[in-house]
Amino acid sequence: MISSIESNIRSDVGGNVNHRLRDAGYIPAVIYGKKINTLPIQVNKTDLDSLLRQGEDKSLIELNIGGETYTTYIKEIQRNPVTKQIIHLDFQQVKADEKIHVSIPVILRGKAFVEKSGVVVQQQLKELEIECSAGNIPKKIEFDITHFKPGDILKIADMEFGEELSVVDELQSVVASIATIKNTIDDEGEVPLEEKIEPNDRH
Repeated sequence: MISSIESNIRSDVGGNVNHRLRDAGYIPAVIYGKKINTLPIQVNKTDLDSLLRQGEDKSLIELNIGGETYTTYIKEIQRNPVTKQIIHLDFQQVKADEKIHVSIPVILRGKAFVEKSGVVVQQQLKELEIECSAGNIPKKIEFDITHFKPGDILKIADMEFGEELSVVDELQSVVASIATIKNTIDDEGEVPLEEKIEPNDRH
């Protein structure tokens, strides 16, 4: 399925112009590709928010600009570090059968069930870098950890992937680990209570 977003060429660029665009309900962006020059564009924020809510930001997106349609995907999303609001987008033009690198979120199913026993699921990798055709970008990669116990470790090599994609990240990278609350505190360098007591406080 290919989504679409309302878009237009930006005639002016610059910080002040971009600020006014966002106030008017648009997000400044650029589109680039192997066979086109970089184009400054603006996209409708309402359309973009709807697309993100549906998890379609990892799918192909059609941009109609000046009567010409560009098949793209979102290469990068820039957010305000404080408000987390989107302030800029990079779109890359692609063909559906073109191989691309893209980051996909990793979802651990059963996390709440595992943590009921009083342990902590530490997820070191929340996204995986994969290579796949632009027309087959998965929205997410899921792995069931319901059976995991304290001390268990999930590596990329332990996960199964369809033949339509390949993982770019190192296969021995740790995706998640299961730790007790005590070990979690120790790992973060927390000083034991008795060592926190000042000498003058001891009797």
